[in-house]
This record gives sequence, C-alpha cells and structure tokens, in this order.
Amino acid sequence: MEGISGDTEATPRPNKRRLVHSDVDPPEQFLSTPSSRSDASSELESHQSGRLSPTKQLAALEDREDPIVYHDFATTKAKVPDDVEKLRMDHLELAALTGAHGGLDVRERSRFGYSWVNDLDKRLKTGRMVSLSEVQRLTAAAITCEEGRSHEGTWNEEVHRVAIRAALTSSTHAKYLDLASAKTASIDPKGLASEALPRRVVDYAMVLMPDEMISRAWKKLRPLPGAGIKSWNHTTTNDLRSNPIASSIETKAPNKSWTDGKAQLAIWTAALHKRLSLLQNPGQGYLQIPAMPLLIAQGHDWHLLIVSRQPQSDDEAGSETIIWQKIDVGSTRNCFAAYKLLAVLHVVADWAYTIWRPWFRELIGWMVP
Repeated sequence: MEGISGDTEATPRPNKRRLVHSDVDPPEQFLSTPSSRSDASSELESHQSGRLSPTKQLAALEDREDPIVYHDFATTKAKVPDDVEKLRMDHLELAALTGAHGGLDVRERSRFGYSWVNDLDKRLKTGRMVSLSEVQRLTAAAITCEEGRSHEGTWNEEVHRVAIRAALTSSTHAKYLDLASAKTASIDPKGLASEALPRRVVDYAMVLMPDEMISRAWKKLRPLPGAGIKSWNHTTTNDLRSNPIASSIETKAPNKSWTDGKAQLAIWTAALHKRLSLLQNPGQGYLQIPAMPLLIAQGHDWHLLIVSRQPQSDDEAGSETIIWQKIDVGSTRNCFAAYKLLAVLHVVADWAYTIWRPWFRELIGWMVP
C-alpha cells in the first residue's frame, strides 16, 4: 500500500515521549439547587468539600422527580425503546463490517478473512476507509501512552481526539459535522442543571455545522435568563454556542474510574435535554427527543451508551431519562480493533446527519417560518 514502507506485519511504535502539558425567551424560571473518583480518597474529598461522591450522585439522580437512571440492555426493569434498539443494532453491525486491508499483523489479518467483516458496500455507505498507515500511527501513539503511563491530557490529544477527527474527516457527511472541544465547558445558565457538576464534564462534542436555515434561526435566538449570551446548547462556551451538539464524548486515562463519567454524562445530558425543550415553539407539549448515542473512551477502550427520554407513565408532564450501557465498540490496541472503532464513529456521524440534524431543524423551524 502506498505510503507504507518496511515491515508491515507489525504496528510501528514511535519513540517514547511525554507531552507537557440564546435563545427564545422562555417563561420558565431557572432555580439552581446545590447538590470524581469512586475510590476511598474520592469519597473523602467529596465529604470534605461538601460534594457528593459519584456513587451518591448517581443515587440522587435516580431520586429526582424526573429521574435519570442507568440500565443494562438485558434489564427486566425497563423495555428497550425501538429507536434505542435500532441504534444499538446499527452500531453492533457496522462495528463488525470493518472492511479488509492488507499489511496487518498476521494475527489481525486472519480475522479479516471472516465473511462478516468484508461487506464493503455496506461499510462504505457511512464513510471511506482510513488509510492503514494512519491507523498504525494511531495505535502506535496509544501504545506509547500506555507504556509511558501518560496522563489524561496526553491520551486526549495524541489518541482520542485523533481517532474522532479521523472518523469525521472520512465520514460521508464530513462537511456537515465538526468536532468541538468541551474541556472548558460548563452548564450555563446553571439553572439548567439540578445538581452540582465537577469542574470538567465532557471532553468533546460532535456538532452540526450550521446551514442556511440554522443560521437564520440563530439571528432570532435570544439568551436564556441568567446566561448573558445566547447558545443553541446548555453551555455558552465559544466553541459550542452556535453549533448544535449532536453527541458528547467523555474521555479518561486507563486508571480513571468509569463511575466518575457516569454521573457527569447523566447531568450533562439532562441539562441538554432541558435546553432543547426550551427551544420548541412556546405552548407545545412534551418534547420527544430521539435516542442519542454517547461515547466514553477509557485509555485504549471505547464504549457506546444510548440515551432515551420518555414521559413517565404516571405523569405526562414529567420525564424519565435512561442511559443504556454499555457496548464495547473497539479500541486502539491493534489495527483490527481500531478499524472497528472508526466504523462505529462513522455510524455516530451518520446518525448525527440523518436523524439528529433533520430533527433539530424541525425543532427550531418555527423561528424562521
């Protein structure tokens, strides 16, 4: 393959190195109520600072009038909605249909001989194949991070961001989507969240590039009370004000607790849902929001979660948010797993363009009749 020289049977490894490191005025009032590692030191820090530990924060989220709960797909406590199941199966199927490449390690190459990974016609509907040399650089950087015990910032810049960007630029819908940093983002106005958040919430967001219609609606948008400046989203961070968020991505180093991310994603997503509800035409009833994919990267390993929101059976005015967890969708441990990850990221991008973008345009369409 062009651009590759030397031994292609092994993943190249670079020298080890360390990096230094809005809106239509709503009638609703915003009331903010006060309310992360899961190990013993995190519990102690939370107690001393007055913050809830991640485990207790999850319990508090479940106790709300509009609860946010995590469920496994095999749970008997709730029925998996049809749109959630479709999104889940789309990702599982496309994660398998990675497409074939020569030049892989012999152990990886054998897996590309299986019939279920070679449906290229279907695979290429969501995006082109990233070059093998680019994937090898990605896996080499990830191995360097692991062997060097790199901190989260290095994993973010050398691996996580590179993988997302590679998927977006090779997506069928590349010109309609972008990657935005959310590292400095906070929920604004604070009344959109009922719980206190840690200093950092999520790391990245897959966002829509504004088209002509969204740009016209943006001119009509007014800031929410308490925000000062307008935003389509539940944050007024510059990178995320005018580009509607489609999917959020939380990243962590391998030694960080998954429990931390669960509370962060739940609060962040609930605030986004509340913000979206305030964008609909005044006087409209309950807003049905499509099932939404979320991603968590923990070192090498990536996981997909799917969020669903529906009215509570006993109170149509309230809602219950379920975060369905979690589907393993690839990693950066080897090229085969990395191609699997890129296939799933292509599916998320395809969802953002084919499902989320039309839904969002319809949501704000009343602003520009």
